[in-house]
Amino acid sequence: MNTLIRIAIVMLLACGLVAAGSAYKVETAEVTPDGDLQAGVPVTASAVVDFPTTAGTSFPTQDTFSLFSELENPRWNWAVEIGGNKNPKPEGYGKFFKISGFELEYPKESTVKLHVTLDGTVPNVSATQNITVLRFQHLDQSSKVRDNGEYTLVRKIVNPEDVARDLEAARTSLGQLRSAIDERTAQGANTTEAERKYAEADRLLKSAESGTVSMQSNTAQRAKDLIDEATGSLDLASAEAQIERAAAQIRNVDEMLTFFKANRDLANDPRVAAITVKREGADQLLTSARDSQADGNLNQARIRANESATKALEAYNDSVDLRSQFAGTSNTSTNASATTDGGGFLPYIIVVVVIAVIAIGVVVFQRRGRWDELG
Repeated sequence: MNTLIRIAIVMLLACGLVAAGSAYKVETAEVTPDGDLQAGVPVTASAVVDFPTTAGTSFPTQDTFSLFSELENPRWNWAVEIGGNKNPKPEGYGKFFKISGFELEYPKESTVKLHVTLDGTVPNVSATQNITVLRFQHLDQSSKVRDNGEYTLVRKIVNPEDVARDLEAARTSLGQLRSAIDERTAQGANTTEAERKYAEADRLLKSAESGTVSMQSNTAQRAKDLIDEATGSLDLASAEAQIERAAAQIRNVDEMLTFFKANRDLANDPRVAAITVKREGADQLLTSARDSQADGNLNQARIRANESATKALEAYNDSVDLRSQFAGTSNTSTNASATTDGGGFLPYIIVVVVIAVIAIGVVVFQRRGRWDELG
């Protein structure tokens, strides 16, 4: 018997816990016009609220469903839908409007929905701020909000002066973006994505000149988002360009080192070893730049890639100097060899000439003797 009593108590407590919370669900809720609101503009908000059955009924009779709006001159049209049949109720007025639990309590066999349409006007404001267009609260007997019993629909009211400042700030940022794109293009970065977003932001800001304050506010925010996205795209493209530049410099050094190591006179030269050390340092910085890029730290990636390119350029310049010195030494050796070889042939040429002269003299002398004998 004690066990049965305990089970009954637990079940009662469980039912009490279910009843203590709110189980309504907002199926749809929308505000017209969409987006930011402008003071003095008529607004319509509509919502459909579902009340699923809990603790045997759709809503406790002793509770209250409270509606609230900060719109000026709010007018509430509402209807309770029971099993698919909509029952219109008398209109309500005022910022606060309450529906008794009696209107919403039905047995568990019924499906209960509340249809609400609110009409009002956006109040005047001295600065851009948020406004509660529509708020639902499930209140208990002591007017306290039950757990999970509140739903709020908020929109922004824009101040024309604030919107004008936002548009001007967006135009300034767009000009700065143009300069950044041109600078990155000159550095060899791929700015295609940034150019696309720049063009879209520029188009939006030009179209905002003839729009309403609400439209201008939305445009300023959208343009700002596009500019931020383009700036992020430029940062990534710049980092990639700097990394590729460093990698290209290292490849240039590698070509020089391949030449040096293939030459027996330079393979073990300490100057080649020094160039190799600088090359390895550049490669380590390049690896760090790529790691930073992968982690999303693009500024650090650019810094490391720049350091890598600088060190690789030093190694390359040292390589060019060494290769130039080696080429000069080789040419000097070749010229000296040519001069020595030319000097070695000269005595032989002189001997040949002398022998030829003597031979010619002998022949002439012999012929002359014969002529005398015949004389």
